[in-house]
Order: sequence, then structure tokens, then C-alpha cells
Amino acid sequence: MSRLAPVLALAVTLLGSLARAEPTAAVVPLPFAVEHFRAPQSHLARTLASSTLLAEKLPLDRALVVVWGKTGGAAFHLEKGELKQVRFSHQGEDAPVPEASRNAVPGTRMQSAGPLTVALSGARADYHHNVFGAVSEAGAIAVAERQPLAGVSAQPRAVPIRTATVESGADAVFEDVEPRLADLDGDGTPEIVTVKSYLDKGSALAIIGRRDGAWRLLAETPPIGERHRWLAPAAVADFDGDGRPEIALVRTPHLQGVLQIWAWQDGKLALKHEASGYTNHILGSAIVDNAVAVDLDGDARPELVIPTFDRKALAVLSLRGGMIKEVRRIALPAAAGRGLAALRAGKDVHILVGLEDGRLAAVRP
Repeated sequence: MSRLAPVLALAVTLLGSLARAEPTAAVVPLPFAVEHFRAPQSHLARTLASSTLLAEKLPLDRALVVVWGKTGGAAFHLEKGELKQVRFSHQGEDAPVPEASRNAVPGTRMQSAGPLTVALSGARADYHHNVFGAVSEAGAIAVAERQPLAGVSAQPRAVPIRTATVESGADAVFEDVEPRLADLDGDGTPEIVTVKSYLDKGSALAIIGRRDGAWRLLAETPPIGERHRWLAPAAVADFDGDGRPEIALVRTPHLQGVLQIWAWQDGKLALKHEASGYTNHILGSAIVDNAVAVDLDGDARPELVIPTFDRKALAVLSLRGGMIKEVRRIALPAAAGRGLAALRAGKDVHILVGLEDGRLAAVRP
């Protein structure tokens, strides 16, 4: 029996490790129903810690996931590997802090990186798709760049700002809630990733960038080909490990749910992979954070975590080997759709999922 003891102990240890490796999805108790969700990269999540709303002070660089409903809100963060929440008082539908300037399309959100801030402007009323409910489509992308101050002065000075506008054109609108900023070509200046929808041909993924000092449309995917057919950007990351970011999107997330991976190559967009059976948006919802790129296995290549088409589970997708491979499915307590984001990566990752029934789930994949 003494010879068997080490073997039995090893077996118990291995079984325990396997048991701990099983994904879990637990509902987080909250005194309000989650109606709004912001991921850590959002303007709101990056600025909330500097406001006076939170019940306790958090470091300004702490990654937050922010949720709220009609009767309250909470900011989630990790502290020593444990999921913590800080409540804030909130009433009504509006965001707890401003998310865009007064000139932006109501209900949309600005995004910033370094000196650059971008927003959707010029509300349009000629497409009538209502993919985001009451949020209108936009006729332009507004770009603002803070300029360096010349010389040295002991007196306070206003920071000069250079502005630009990129128009969608009379035959199209920008059908988005939050333009994304990503340095696709590695030159140090982010490009703008957004959705451009043609009035008679549906949506295309559009890339806007600065060339020769001017902001302009650089490239776009072919439009879907039919009016009121939309695509939903999911994540921008270096999924295949080649040192260059790819763009994941879902073509017609409400109808077909085709995940596509597009690469930026020589100033053009090239389709690299696609697979059916996934979605990252609910028709009529203004929540667009419903997928996340995060390195779950520590190999320095992010996986894509995205709901399955029925939204009853999360799929973990890898692009190893030159193809989209689903490596895991994680069942959820209810259908997803009200937000999805990750805090940390690898073994310390916590994925938060806003469920359609207003609850919040914490997933350990």
C-alpha cells in the first residue's frame, strides 16, 4: 500500500488540476439589471476612475469593466487576481460620465489614443436601419489632434487642436457607435476602423487614415450587396502571430453570423479566414462590446472569445495553423448580448459577460 500512496497522491493532484481547468461561469450578484456595458478600452472605462462617482479611489491606470442600469452601476477590476467591484450611484439611462462631445451623434461614443480623438458626427436620417435602436447613423468622422506647444512659458496656454472631417458621401453613412483606433501599418499613428453602409448596397468595413498630413478613406471591404445588411467589428489583434494586426468582424450577425478575419496588406484589406456560427450583436442594441481578443494560453497569440450564434455559449477561437479553430465552448447561465470583456490574460483572466436577462456572469475559461 505504501508504494501505491505516491501514485494515488499524483492521481488526485492531476484530477484536481483537471477539475480546476474546467471553465466556469458564475452569476455576479448585483442589485440592478445590467442594461449598459463598457469594456476597458472604452472612453468611459478609461476615465471613470478620475471622476468623483466611485465609492473608493482606484488607480487611474486600473483596467475597468463598467456596467450600469436604471438604479445603479458598478466598476469591476482585478486586485491580486481577485475580481472586485466598486459601486456608484446612478439613475436613468444616460452614461454616468460624458462619452462624446456635444457635436457628436447623440448616443455615440468617442475614442482616443495619445493626442488623437475621433467621434461620429453629422447625424443622418436617410438610411433608417435602426440597427442601434434610437441611435442615428452618421455622415462623417470627426478627427481632433492635440498639437505640441511651441517654446517654453510660465503662463497657462491653451493646447492647439487640429481638426479634420472625413465624409461618408451622399450614397453612404457611417453605421457605428464607436470608431476604433488601431495602428494597422505600424507607423505610430492609429488608423480608424469603422463601418460604412451604402444606402443601396449595405455595409463595408472602412479604414480611415492620415496620409500626407490629411485624413481620408484608405480602403474598404466590398459591401455586403443589399440594403440594410450590416457587419459588426469584433476585435483587432495579431491573431496569427505574424507581427501585424488582423481585424475580426461578423458579417450579418443577426442573420447568418459569419466570422471573417481581414488583414491589412499593402494598403488594402484582404480576407484571410471565415467561419459560420457566431454573433456579436443584438439587433436594436447600442452595445457593441460583445467579443474580445485575449491570450488565454500564454503563447503571446490572442484567442478570440465570441458568443455562438444562439448566444447560449462563448466560443474560444484560435488562428493557429492558418485556419479558424474552435478550441473550447463555455456554456452560459443565459444568452449573452449585453457586453463581453476581459480583465488580464492567461491563467489570471476573468471574462465578464452581460446576459440578455440583465444578469452579469464572470467566466474563468
